[in-house]
Amino acid sequence: IYQAILKAAQTVYVIDDAWRQNLAQVTRKVVLDLQDAQVERPTINMIQSLVENRLMEAGFINIAEHYISYRLQRDLERNGYGDKVIVHLRFEQTK
Repeated sequence: IYQAILKAAQTVYVIDDAWRQNLAQVTRKVVLDLQDAQVERPTINMIQSLVENRLMEAGFINIAEHYISYRLQRDLERNGYGDKVIVHLRFEQTK
């Protein structure tokens, strides 16, 4: 989970130790969410949703955008559509 979050963050920012700590904290919260859910075998979609929610909750909107875009692109590639569609999301922040 941490590596996936880190890869998304690296597409947006230069990652230093402070960033690594912040991302590790997000990862810990996702792991706690999974434990609280008491699901024996969480699905990939469940984990991804938790990561997305925790990134946005932490205010890391740009990282969440890149994480979601990457995950969607990977899903398309897995299903044989990777060379036909390129995914890029942009969230509009609401007030």
